[in-house]
Amino acid sequence: MCWGVPGKVIEVDGMYAKVNVGGTVVDAIISVEDVGVGDYVMVHAGLIVGKLSEEEFLNNLALLAELQVSNYINEGLDEASAREKAIKEFNDMVSSLGINLSNYQGVLSSFVSNQLPDLGNEGEVKAPPNSYVYKLRTTLSDTDYLQVVHYSNYLKFCERAWSELLSSLGFSYSRLIHEYGVFIPTTEINGRILRPSRLDNDLEIRIWIESLTNKSIKWKCIVRNVTSGNISAELTHTALCTDTALTQSLELPKELVEKLMKYLAPSQH
Repeated sequence: MCWGVPGKVIEVDGMYAKVNVGGTVVDAIISVEDVGVGDYVMVHAGLIVGKLSEEEFLNNLALLAELQVSNYINEGLDEASAREKAIKEFNDMVSSLGINLSNYQGVLSSFVSNQLPDLGNEGEVKAPPNSYVYKLRTTLSDTDYLQVVHYSNYLKFCERAWSELLSSLGFSYSRLIHEYGVFIPTTEINGRILRPSRLDNDLEIRIWIESLTNKSIKWKCIVRNVTSGNISAELTHTALCTDTALTQSLELPKELVEKLMKYLAPSQH
C-alpha cells in the first residue's frame, strides 16, 4: 500500500517544485495544472498529484497524525503519551505554516477537533444517571490492521449492551420470540464516531430510553473509552415491535414497557 502525503509548495522551477512535507523539503514533479508557491498539494511517489484547499490539507495532515499514534504505540508508548506526542507534532507543523486552526472549528477530522484544547468538545451528549451500564474489552477481532476498532463494531457493541439490558429485565430476545411471539427489530440508526478505540481498550457502554410508546422504543447509547477517558461513539436506535414473521407491528408487552421505564430519560417522565 502506498500513501500520498500533504505538503506546501515553497518553490517552483518549471515542471519541478520543492514541497514542505512535515518540515522536510522534498523535490517533486508537477503533474497537475496551475501549481504555485504557497499552494497545498498532495505528493505521491515524487509527483504532485493534486491541489488541496487549506481545510483538505489540514484533514489529511490530521489523518497522518492519527496513523502516527499507532506507530508510537507499536514503538512502546502508552496511548495517552502517543496521542499527546502526535498532537504536538501536528500543532508544531500547523504553527510553522501560519495556519489558524480556530478558523476550522467543527470541520476538521475527529482526531483534531476532539483533541485540541483550543477547539473544545461542544455538543457531546451526557448519559443520564439512570442509564444501564455494560462493560467490555476490545479484542483483536474488533480491530482493523492498525489495531483501531472498526466503526461497524460500535453497532455490535451497542446491540450487545441492549440485549444485556433486556435480559437484565427478564425479557431476553428468545423469551420475547417464544413466549410472547414478538420481535423488536431496529428500524433506524443515527450516530457519530467521535474518537478511536484500540486493541485491549476497556469500554463502558451506557444505554437509556429516549422515548417509549406502546409499539416502539427509541434508545441511545454512549461508548466511553475507559482506557483513554474519551467518548468514542454515540448511537441512537429506533426499534419497532412486530410479529416474528416481521409482517405487522404489534404492541410491546406491557410488562416490558413497565420495566423499561426504569431507564427512561428523566426529561421524558
